[in-house]
Amino acid sequence: MENVITAKFSRADSIHSIQRAMCEAFTVPAGSECRLWMKSSDSSCERLRNVHVSVLDACLSSGMTVIMEMRNADGTWPSSRPQIMRNSVEEQDSYRGQPGVCGLTNLGNTCFMNSALQCLSNAPPLTEYFLQSSYLEELNFSNPLGMKGEIAEAYADVIKQMWSGRHYSVVPRVFKTKVGHFASQFLGYQQHDSQELLSFLLDGLHEDLNRVKNKEYIELRDAEGRPDQEVAEEAWRNHRRRNDSVIVDTFHGLFKSTLVCPECHKVSVTFDPFCYLSVPLPVSKERVMEVFFVSLDPHAKPAQHRVVVPKAGKVFDLCSALAEMTNVPPTQMVVADVFNHRFYKIYSADESLTCILDRDDIFVYELSVLEEAEEQPVLLALYLRERSHYRDYGSGGSSYGTSLFGHPLLLSVERRRCSRQALYQLILQRLA
Repeated sequence: MENVITAKFSRADSIHSIQRAMCEAFTVPAGSECRLWMKSSDSSCERLRNVHVSVLDACLSSGMTVIMEMRNADGTWPSSRPQIMRNSVEEQDSYRGQPGVCGLTNLGNTCFMNSALQCLSNAPPLTEYFLQSSYLEELNFSNPLGMKGEIAEAYADVIKQMWSGRHYSVVPRVFKTKVGHFASQFLGYQQHDSQELLSFLLDGLHEDLNRVKNKEYIELRDAEGRPDQEVAEEAWRNHRRRNDSVIVDTFHGLFKSTLVCPECHKVSVTFDPFCYLSVPLPVSKERVMEVFFVSLDPHAKPAQHRVVVPKAGKVFDLCSALAEMTNVPPTQMVVADVFNHRFYKIYSADESLTCILDRDDIFVYELSVLEEAEEQPVLLALYLRERSHYRDYGSGGSSYGTSLFGHPLLLSVERRRCSRQALYQLILQRLA
């Protein structure tokens, strides 16, 4: 895009002030007829028809591009020629897809908002209500707790676009601006809590569509030992006398609370209305670990196993879980972290599993049974090295060096057998 300048404007400035500044910056001749377009991040363009509204009301946000076009000498506009002005909105006009299967463009970090919109979009009673334009007859412009119907209208516009079947994605820019206008905590394009946005939206839609124009004062009665059914019906009637909307019809319910006085043992039962319930997700107390088991059998290759262990468990719990798969007692196992063909750490049986990360290469070694059970074994680390011949082409000479390969072995040896010859025979037997 040519002839681009950057300028700062207040949210209270009018579109006309932007147009005047652009005419001065681009030295547009006085009296020339021009019009403005705003271009979003997805390259879609929307005409700024009312130049007397403010930047905020026009849904212009920081970083957006405003395009000014001038009428041609023959009276036509450049945007009337498809080869000059094409945008994603025009391209989507020919798109035909399944209604409701429509994405929402991320405006910065607004995935929290998009997920809430997609969630409500798939609530059939609410979506049908807006698609049939039933909300137009129930907009409450006089409710002091509402948003003058603006939230409901902005939400309806998004739903109608998503369910038109003509768009594979929609830019909820106007809706985002309206939300930020009435809830300053959602201003800007930072990440927020999706449940908090959903709570605001449900409450805003309810107040904008509340069929009750004048809320009467209602004195609440105690249960006084009456049946729960009677108390609940009375609480629901009282709630509907002040709150009556499609949101109440679809989402609201009653939550029973029972309080018992610890002194007089009086039981108080109340039914409180709710729009949503926060239900904690269960957290798994177990984890899956992938380990390699190295058997004493020299002909057996290290076998990979997936074991389920307690998250707060010990290394011995890992050995116990592996023992069920290998039929090797956990007392004959040693757990080690292998890195770069060598032992990085050898764990004791009482160490916590939290110190073992998922990315660690964990090897569990089977140890031989000692003839004398009371004798403390000696653990020997056996590394495998490869001797290589290196030639120095600069000097014409050559040299020899070694490098580690494979995975190390762990040997359990009785102290009395730690002689040179005994160890040599043991290693040969292990590598046979």
